[in-house]
Amino acid sequence: MAHDIATSEPSAPINHGGAIDVAARKYGIAAADWLDLSTGINPRAYPVPEIDLCHWQRLPLRSELDQLKETAAAYYIAPSPGNLVCTPGTQALIQTIPYWLRDIGPVGKVHIMGPTYGEHEKCWQRAGHDCEIHLSAPGERLGTARDILTAATAGSVVILVNPNNPDGKLISPSDILELGKLASDRDCWLIVDEAFIDCTPDQSACQLIDEMPRTIILRSFGKFFGLAGARLGFAVMASDLAINLEQRIGPWAVPGPTISIGVAAFSDTDWQFETLTRLHGEGIRLDAMIARYTNLSPDGATDLFRYYDGTECVSLADHLGKAGILVRLFDQDANKMRFGLPDGDHNWDRLETALSAWKRG
Repeated sequence: MAHDIATSEPSAPINHGGAIDVAARKYGIAAADWLDLSTGINPRAYPVPEIDLCHWQRLPLRSELDQLKETAAAYYIAPSPGNLVCTPGTQALIQTIPYWLRDIGPVGKVHIMGPTYGEHEKCWQRAGHDCEIHLSAPGERLGTARDILTAATAGSVVILVNPNNPDGKLISPSDILELGKLASDRDCWLIVDEAFIDCTPDQSACQLIDEMPRTIILRSFGKFFGLAGARLGFAVMASDLAINLEQRIGPWAVPGPTISIGVAAFSDTDWQFETLTRLHGEGIRLDAMIARYTNLSPDGATDLFRYYDGTECVSLADHLGKAGILVRLFDQDANKMRFGLPDGDHNWDRLETALSAWKRG
């Protein structure tokens, strides 16, 4: 049976991080002169290797995609490469899955654990699904998801971001496994967005995916490796589902140059270890700096971003904006602010100078 195409009036764009072009117009500072701390992307990117010209001249080979899957499966500790679907960024999956799931079986209500990344709600609504955002404190999120799945009707979907964006709250792999088994028992779906989990790889549920046949885990390449422009993401799921979704996405979804970069980065365990150590230390350094110069209180974190609470968030963001430093505010709560990490002594000094000026008033 054919499905009607869902249509709607164009909605306002979501306030994502990284909009330095908008900030440049607002503050009259050229985009090239901004220090962008609004995204949570590793500011020190994986060094891109030299890419053979052939990868620009021809379509990627199946053997090259298979190699990418093999290295990614090892990095994600997935049971096998057959559990992976490669896509041009996690966002492509967030936009595709609402239509794909509806085509392989009835989909009921979509429950999103929030507040969280706004594109999940927007994309499911665009596909015509009934969505509900369950706003809850970080410590209550697991219980809310468990209660929903315990009582859910067949086809219901539960979406959670782990660690959550923006508050960094983590749900353990054993708890994700419990939710995944509940989803399977109730003939429901569990979608877990692990875009920011690379800094705590032992907390990923990817290695448990064979025990959760109705769970889909989303993984992002660009954040930890600092190469968002490479546009590479993965879905980790039961192998039969992976075959189906890969057919939906179609051939050559990931370009050859990106495959080459991904294979190199996933294989470089020395760089990964050094980066994990550096990011952890820099997160602690940022917390100390914020405590020294502001009245903000820590309210969540990963090693890629820090999340703070306080009544001065809007005014501090404006002060930093006038210094060409972009941080992230949130439409749903004016008393929250997220900082990514600077890179290099110059940028750390630049941030400290601006924060010191803020404290002096």
